[in-house]
Amino acid sequence: MSLLLTFALYLAISPVPVQEPVTCWRYQALSNLYTPPLAADMTPAPGLEILICDSEARRLRCIGETGTQCWEYHGTWTKRLVSAPALSEPGADGLRKIALANGDGSLTCLCAATGELLWRREPGSVEWGGALWMPGPAEKEQTVVVATEKHGLHAFTESGAPLWHLPETQANPPLQVRGPLASGDVDGDGLPEIFGASGYGIFRTSNTGELVYMRNTGDDYPGGAALADADGDGSAEVYAASRYDAFLWRFDAASGEPAWKAPLHAPVDAYSAASIAVGDITGDGRDEIVLGDGAGHIYAFACTGALLWTFQTATEVHAAVTLGDVTGDGCSEVLAASGDHHLYCLDSRGDTVWRHKTGLRLVSPPTLSDLDGDGQTDILLGGCDRVLRRLTTGTRYSSAAMPWPARGFDSRQNASSLGFVRTGHVQRSVALPLYGGFEQGKVREGLEQFDPEGPFYAALMSHPRGWRLAGTAETSWSISEEKAREGRGSLLVDGAGVVVSEPVSVEAFCRTAAASVYFSGGPGHARLQWQGDHGLLEERELTRTGSEAGWTCLESGDIPVPSGAKQLVMALASENAPVYWDCAEVTVTLQEPTRCDVLVNQAGYTTGAPKRFVAQANFEAATARYQVIQEDGPVLQEGTLVKAGRIQGCYGNDWGFQYYTGDFTGVETEGTCRVRVLLDGVEFISLPFEIAPDQLWMATARAAFRFFYYQRCGMEVPGYHGACHLDDACGLDGAGQQPLWGGWHDAGDYNKYHNAPYVFGLACAYAEQRDAFDALGTEPSGFASFFDEILWGGDHVRRMVMADGSAFGPITSGYGYFGPPELETDNLPSTGDERPGNPTSGADPDMHQAALARIAVMLGGKSAMGTEHPVWVETAARSLAYSLESGRRDLLQLSTAVDLYTCTKDASYAKITAELCEALFPPQGMESPSALHVELARRCDQALGTRLAESLAPAVLRKAEGMLENSRNPFGVYTFGPPENPNYFGTPTDTGGFHLGTNSHLLEAAGFMALAFQMEPRPEFLVFIYDQFNWVLGLNPYNVCLMEGAGSVSLPSYHHRYTFAGVKRGAIPGGVVNGITWRAVRDDRPFLDISGRDIPAFESNEVWLPHNTAFLKALAHLKTAGLK
Repeated sequence: MSLLLTFALYLAISPVPVQEPVTCWRYQALSNLYTPPLAADMTPAPGLEILICDSEARRLRCIGETGTQCWEYHGTWTKRLVSAPALSEPGADGLRKIALANGDGSLTCLCAATGELLWRREPGSVEWGGALWMPGPAEKEQTVVVATEKHGLHAFTESGAPLWHLPETQANPPLQVRGPLASGDVDGDGLPEIFGASGYGIFRTSNTGELVYMRNTGDDYPGGAALADADGDGSAEVYAASRYDAFLWRFDAASGEPAWKAPLHAPVDAYSAASIAVGDITGDGRDEIVLGDGAGHIYAFACTGALLWTFQTATEVHAAVTLGDVTGDGCSEVLAASGDHHLYCLDSRGDTVWRHKTGLRLVSPPTLSDLDGDGQTDILLGGCDRVLRRLTTGTRYSSAAMPWPARGFDSRQNASSLGFVRTGHVQRSVALPLYGGFEQGKVREGLEQFDPEGPFYAALMSHPRGWRLAGTAETSWSISEEKAREGRGSLLVDGAGVVVSEPVSVEAFCRTAAASVYFSGGPGHARLQWQGDHGLLEERELTRTGSEAGWTCLESGDIPVPSGAKQLVMALASENAPVYWDCAEVTVTLQEPTRCDVLVNQAGYTTGAPKRFVAQANFEAATARYQVIQEDGPVLQEGTLVKAGRIQGCYGNDWGFQYYTGDFTGVETEGTCRVRVLLDGVEFISLPFEIAPDQLWMATARAAFRFFYYQRCGMEVPGYHGACHLDDACGLDGAGQQPLWGGWHDAGDYNKYHNAPYVFGLACAYAEQRDAFDALGTEPSGFASFFDEILWGGDHVRRMVMADGSAFGPITSGYGYFGPPELETDNLPSTGDERPGNPTSGADPDMHQAALARIAVMLGGKSAMGTEHPVWVETAARSLAYSLESGRRDLLQLSTAVDLYTCTKDASYAKITAELCEALFPPQGMESPSALHVELARRCDQALGTRLAESLAPAVLRKAEGMLENSRNPFGVYTFGPPENPNYFGTPTDTGGFHLGTNSHLLEAAGFMALAFQMEPRPEFLVFIYDQFNWVLGLNPYNVCLMEGAGSVSLPSYHHRYTFAGVKRGAIPGGVVNGITWRAVRDDRPFLDISGRDIPAFESNEVWLPHNTAFLKALAHLKTAGLK
């Protein structure tokens, strides 16, 4: 594991990893895909279907959710298909109808379920425009309207009967419609009106075809109209883009009067002008208007017409947009399809989130949907490389966060967001972590190695954490306890100089900031500095507001956050006289969309077992209810959520959320389910999960041990790496070459510390549930798959035991190598590049002997790995003798002795076992027994007829009860205590240093509690066990499954060298990462690296064999508990 420093953001936990899209499937068409995909439920098959126009092939295709074709219609069209299809709502017959206009003058209507031709009419030529469906004049009737290039507008009934015709000559100049229409009720009469862009302006008609107005501006309008109420004032607006003068126009929908026009950097074309999207991307409760132009500029305008930002694509070519949440944070991103072959994802500030490359140009924007109802957003994208792609970022789908999910807004192609229910918003204040109390010295990685009484330590700790001296002046500055307004310390700046806070990230939803600081002495000045991508954006001086007890207050009041601000700095300026500074604070006000993550065990729930979930909301609700629903089925349970309040770590750092808990243990219906949460009537839904007998075991057991196979060293692992480190290992001086290839890479690096602890742990788990593990598969060796993996590691452990019984030292080449493991050395012994071990003998062999003795018992006299059974026994015995002669008489010697007695029936091992039992299990009992105490007590009872387990039970139960006290929190996770002020992650008070996430801590606790449950099956013990598994498998603040592949949402990247061997994301199936950890010293809030970097933080994102070992042991003990 490498020693990379990690820094965390100060605000609320990001709910889901941000990652680039991956391709679920590709459908290969015959020709260009110009029109946007249309996704809706059209056939009786499960999920949604997709309509695409295979343009030059002149075929309309219906593609199922899995990427296979449902039907195709090859009509008599004589022109390519570039007009988008429109889909009706289900009619009286329950069927939906497709309307498709064409440049040959035809309008074709098909049955959406079968592709059967229903009727065909000849209204006139339509190329880049299209038809739309809207409610008809009578109840339950629908009307299809099409605008032609030269023959006006035509309306038809569902059956194809002509309803009305607006001739082009009714307008002056004549109507010439080249883009899509829009439709919506803007006058409140319950009937939709029709809007469009003609050659020189926009127009409105009634639902019966009368021209209401034609508003000419004198410029060319090559695209369509978008209808919305962006400012939320109850009056609709029409948005359209003009070409040569290059403006985005806003018109009053009722009158057609222009409200404003905003200049563009370049003209629009037919593609970009047909794709104007309106939605709230900044989280301020009002919509923005987003569009591209013909030269690769993408714009975001406020509803007032003010330009918020512009983004330039890599090539100056057309771009078309849609809006929706594809990162799972509840906020909409901009999806821009570009002629430069890329799909861009931009955040609310116009910054690139990701860029996805395709084969050729993209003409229409993507469509956002959830095709298969799995709760994850699908990105549907067609292009001129003739490929329809279904992409996903693995993020949760929410229709409320999709303000403009397709070019035509909906499947009817109405291009109107009127009636769209916006996400609610919450406002909260957050204090930025400036460490302006000046109580802590700088925290340095590795500082703990220095003498705290020494001068070096003192010099570092005299400078306050989170601050630094600006410029090159040699001004004296340090923490002083001579004077303080609050607490015990302040910052003393002795002379002229400027001390600045370390830059703090500013989220996009920050609206205002208020700052204050106190100084004593003088004179002093303070400023807030806002920084953007290109340096200083704005600077504000804090003003003097009063003095008290020798301290002068400087304050700013509420300052609006400047557009483009990314970081904030407070600067404290002193002149020549000494100045003391204290109580520096900055509080920002955020306005963000309401959000609630419904957190579940993504691997699923076992029938007959506890089933809990947590709702994590950024607002407090007056009413909080839930439903457990079966996929496409009934409500299985509903009830009121328990309000669990907020979580504050032991240092008072609020996690940023209101928590609610729910329990559906009584639901035993098998199948795919979700939890729907209703907070003040607003719906939020969980990821899907399975309920089934033995679900936890079936979903995770094989993956958890198969992970070790992918970590193998000394052989090729197809798809992961070639045969590697065949020359392991030698001593530090290159001497003492030993045949120590094999074993497992310990973690995300290639080092092999001692594999023995994992072999021993896996062997203990296997012995606990041998039959169940055997049922998960058999290898060509004839051994069960799990035992075969244990033997692979065990063979390496056996060779690690030297002739004297001691162990060869850890084999490591450090942390600097990032590449394929097979290239780290030449794989040839004694050539000088071998990885060293230290020492070559004399290392602690205790785990080795215990692991080998365990294997010897389970082999039952059989040979394995080309080694006769007596050799396994002899190696364990030789190592035990070494340890006993060295004076080590602990639990691992007891484990070895009792297993050797079981194997050999040698009375000498029975004697050693009895002596060690007497020493290690005192008659008066023990204070805090471990899981190994319990396991050994049972083994000794079985081998020697003792009653150790019975005598151990009271202490085990006392410890279990104490563990319950430290798990009384909304998640039920085992904290580091104390119960009244829990430290969730073992966060230190004043120094940093090496630390890891808590997965092993939780899984080892679950394993111990399962042993306690076996002794006394209390329901609360079982709840505790499942709560720890729940956290690891997705029921955690990040809603991320921490075991690769076991849940719906995994980490976007792993800290693993396999990344640089070609393994995407560094993702190893079944791998359990270190887990969620603390953010910073004295900051007990959760941190998980969801940046998606190639080398994310090892503290949270690195797999490590102890975690999978602990997972399997806990799982085996739980299975035994369930059987009992």
